[in-house]
Amino acid sequence: MPNTNLKILHEKSLVEIPSVIYKYRKWNNPEHRTIISDKEVYFSSPCKFDDPLDCSIPIRYDLLTDKDIYNDFLYHSKINNPKWSRQQHRRYAREWTKKTPIKDKKYLENAQKDFFEAFFDRFGVLSLTANSISDDMWIKYADNYNGFCIGFNFEIIFKSVGGCGPVKYYDELPIIYPMPKHTEDEQHILQAYSKLKKWEFEKEYRIDKFSFVPLTEKQRIIKLSAESYKELIIGKGMNDKDKSDLLKSIPDDLKLIKIIEQK
Repeated sequence: MPNTNLKILHEKSLVEIPSVIYKYRKWNNPEHRTIISDKEVYFSSPCKFDDPLDCSIPIRYDLLTDKDIYNDFLYHSKINNPKWSRQQHRRYAREWTKKTPIKDKKYLENAQKDFFEAFFDRFGVLSLTANSISDDMWIKYADNYNGFCIGFNFEIIFKSVGGCGPVKYYDELPIIYPMPKHTEDEQHILQAYSKLKKWEFEKEYRIDKFSFVPLTEKQRIIKLSAESYKELIIGKGMNDKDKSDLLKSIPDDLKLIKIIEQK
């Protein structure tokens, strides 16, 4: 078990988080270099992910029975109309159960498409991992060992950037139901922290960022403190020139960072 010094609440249970979490980077990509030279991390939109299913699990309105639909409208009526009587809430739920468009397959497809387009514009993810010695990760995300890997102090990032949780991996992606079957928090956790087992090698931890208005590219970039940095691991395939350039790019306030050269 990895060394841990922090626990967070995730899916109603305490989950141990490694004290150091890592980000693999490619030195031949100028945008990746700023993680060390400018102490910046980027919260990517899910539309840029390799996995087209990532963060794209739809809420399954199509699986609701008439009773479920009635309870859904009743639930929202009580939230949106707190001064109504019980009879008014029930009448509203009965009426909308009859005329709701969510039974229309085409309507649902268009509604889900519009939802995810808006969601991806407003949502950002910083993908990290607990594993700094994964061959698969070095090959895929660090240019086949020609790149580098940054280790972060998780506790400091957690306090300065925001909440984090581990990704859960499934044989089949979970079904997400509308409220009140699943709360908004449950919907978010299942949507943003669920992946198929083919991606389990990533051992991913995520920090996410959400805005009620679309995020600009500038807003997706977060500057970290020097204290957030713990390690710089240089890939064993990196040539001497790139290694020299990487070391020169380290800002003065990171000069004491632990540097590890793979053998």
